[in-house]
Amino acid sequence: MSGTSNLTAGVVGCGRMGAFSSESMRVHGPDSYFPLAHAEAIEAAEGLDLVALCDSNGDSLSRAGERYGVERKYADYRRMLAAGAPDLLGIATRTIGRADIMIDAIEAGTRALHVEKPMCSSMEELSRLEALLDRADVFVTLGALRRHLAIYREALAMANSGRFGELKEAFGEFGERTLYWSHPHTVDLILMAASGAPVQAVEARLGPVEREGMRILNDPVVKHATIHFQGGFMGHVTQLPGTDFRMATETAQIAVVANGHSLWRSGREKPAPGAARSADPAGDNPYHEPERLDYKPPEVPQGALAPIMQLVAALHGQIPARQANHALKRDILTGQKILFAIVQSHLEGGRPVDLGEIDPAMFIEARSGDFYA
Repeated sequence: MSGTSNLTAGVVGCGRMGAFSSESMRVHGPDSYFPLAHAEAIEAAEGLDLVALCDSNGDSLSRAGERYGVERKYADYRRMLAAGAPDLLGIATRTIGRADIMIDAIEAGTRALHVEKPMCSSMEELSRLEALLDRADVFVTLGALRRHLAIYREALAMANSGRFGELKEAFGEFGERTLYWSHPHTVDLILMAASGAPVQAVEARLGPVEREGMRILNDPVVKHATIHFQGGFMGHVTQLPGTDFRMATETAQIAVVANGHSLWRSGREKPAPGAARSADPAGDNPYHEPERLDYKPPEVPQGALAPIMQLVAALHGQIPARQANHALKRDILTGQKILFAIVQSHLEGGRPVDLGEIDPAMFIEARSGDFYA
């Protein structure tokens, strides 16, 4: 921990997610997503000082240093860690090599990491990370932010309220998207809805997969994927267009639509056991048009500030934050295994696979043209 009154923070990767949110997101994104970039959230966090930046691109590094008033700037994260590992580190690099940064930072003394998604590229990296994330003094959050936003938490609370019966299924409707670039978000939302239930099996079909043995070269489109959980809950990755997340209960659907712009509900409350049948003919109507709910978000940290503040609270020893992060680390590791299992299932013709059946040699480069996820 830092010896100063404030905790110290650094950011590795000073691009779109590390230091400068995209103009498109600023224009079209809901207010709840901001502050979005790691450095923006750290700057907004009470009790946290941004003291170091790292990027191999000198122009990006210089621009970020000027924007955030940071003098310690490095082209190599190892030099940054050697000069004094910060209490908290944001990692907003490409996926390849990200696991090494996490491992090196923890070994250098950093105890809190906010990491862009997905977490790693290979089963071998995941195995090394599992041991480190199991430590009670290491805290990690992922750049799959939706689970931290108040509107998604409100939707889940409504789905689990019992008013509409048992929560049965969840659907991520984000269009024809690729596995590594987009669907860590979908998988994380499904895990949020599963509320800790163990995964039984994953079945999936992908678009064209380019590979050399178990090294997946491209970032394949997910045609469909279903995640089966103990207890019967299921989560579905779909190709339905939009940016919506829906949860289906026995008698209703609760949906966060347009990437968090609004909350909708269709269906009806589940009658109490033994309740008399309604005398109102409208009460028997099986057709329920979706209703936009009058939702006003509470005054709580939003965007990347929400997970950053969980990390700060955990570093300060606050028990609720540490408990929440323990559960989140479990979901982060499980989510990464699910991404690998989606590929494994596809390679085996869509067969449902257990998370223990993933080939240990799997490595996903996730290349799209000249870019990597």
